[in-house]
Amino acid sequence: MSIHDVYDGAQLMCRTLRMLDEAQLSIQVGDDMAEYVRIIENERAFQPVGAPFHPDQALRNGRAFWITARNCAGELVHTQAMRLLDLGQQSLADHMRRNYRDYPPAGLPIDFEKSAYNPGPGARRISGRVLYHGELWIKEDAALRGRGIVDILSRFAFLSATMHWQPDYLWGLMARGNARRGLAERIGYMHCDPFAVSWHVEGRNQPIVGNLVWLALDDLRYIVHSPLEEASAA
Repeated sequence: MSIHDVYDGAQLMCRTLRMLDEAQLSIQVGDDMAEYVRIIENERAFQPVGAPFHPDQALRNGRAFWITARNCAGELVHTQAMRLLDLGQQSLADHMRRNYRDYPPAGLPIDFEKSAYNPGPGARRISGRVLYHGELWIKEDAALRGRGIVDILSRFAFLSATMHWQPDYLWGLMARGNARRGLAERIGYMHCDPFAVSWHVEGRNQPIVGNLVWLALDDLRYIVHSPLEEASAA
């Protein structure tokens, strides 16, 4: 990363943090996943930590980080996390064919025998240093609606990831219904492989269908420079 990139990134980060401060949100960032589990168990018990971010996944040496946001009363209102995968020459499609069961929706009894992964063209293209983006949650709170808060919090995460890791790609899984309602665009994802996963939940007739959403490094650089001021007006 060049000196200009560092300076530019720092300016963008300061602007994003200023917007979060104006929204009366305090941010905490950490890489101790055991600490994150304790936060979630105490303050978001209805939705446990997803399998990819549990300490049992041998997340050591700064290979993952988490973000929380609290309102002015100190209440937890937001979480998200990222995890580094060194795929090398292996494609994400190959990784997911063998490991998609490691990325299930949290807290649901998944029937893995009936569930399936369908590799799309984006997943076949993705390789190298790759970040998995998950744990995205924001509290249902009238004070947080219509202000572009998700957009700003996601921008903070993308900036943090870009400045710290310079990944080749960043990806996540998103319920298709949420993606179609505009959440993928609000977060900043520019690419999507629809119908990438089908999760069958025990006792339900209809599966949860998920899209694979992703960004390349040049997409990340583009997104973090796009105007956030328009988010709250969207």
